[in-house]
Amino acid sequence: MKTKLTVLLLAGLLVGASTVLAGPPSGTWQTLNKPAQFEKLKAGDKVLYVCSTCQTVTEVTIKSPDEAMEHCKEGATVTCPSCKVKVKVVNKGTPKNPSLAREVTYVNEKGEPCFFIAKAGEKS
Repeated sequence: MKTKLTVLLLAGLLVGASTVLAGPPSGTWQTLNKPAQFEKLKAGDKVLYVCSTCQTVTEVTIKSPDEAMEHCKEGATVTCPSCKVKVKVVNKGTPKNPSLAREVTYVNEKGEPCFFIAKAGEKS
C-alpha cells in the first residue's frame, strides 16, 4: 500500500513538472496574435518566443515599434533564438478588415503552426 502511494505521488509530481516546462504559468502572459496587439508594443517591452520545435520559451526585448510590426508582417520570418529554426509569418482570416479580423500565426516549412509570441507579464 505504501509503495502504491509513493508511486502515485511521484507520478503526480512528474505530470506537474512537465506542465511547468511547457510554458510560463497561466496569467503571466498574453498571446499576441492580432496586428493591433503588435502595434501597441514599444521599445523596451518584453515578449516571449514560445517554440514547439525545441520546446523552449525565450524572453526577447523589443528594440523599436518597427521591429514589433515585423513580427506580424505577412511572409516575414522569425528565428527561434534557441534552435535557430526560421518560422514564417502567416496572417489568417478575412482580408476585408485586416486590423480586426486577421490572426497572426507562425508556421514551419510544412505549413504547420509551431511557434507563437506572447507579451511577458509584469513580475511581482
